[in-house]
Amino acid sequence: MNSYDGAFIGEVLVRNESRSQRGWTVRMTFPGAHLVTAWIEGAPQGRISRSGDTWTFTSGVDLTPGASVPLRFHFDQTRATRPTTCTVDGAGCSGLR
Repeated sequence: MNSYDGAFIGEVLVRNESRSQRGWTVRMTFPGAHLVTAWIEGAPQGRISRSGDTWTFTSGVDLTPGASVPLRFHFDQTRATRPTTCTVDGAGCSGLR
């Protein structure tokens, strides 16, 4: 979404394409990056955890069928604005820019 001076603000749009309510998990790997903050825009906040260079974001509330929610994050001290890996519920992220 925006990058400047070794930092950036990015977004993963999470969409529920199933026929039932469900939670979600996003995992991204950013080597050497420092997470400043993360938030779910317009929805209850979820949980954030870290293991090494991998960040895990989990939903704060289940998404209804067809609903979507933007997960936004601010990283600094990073060498890239794209993660080396990104998954949503274990499936690869699509549309990375």
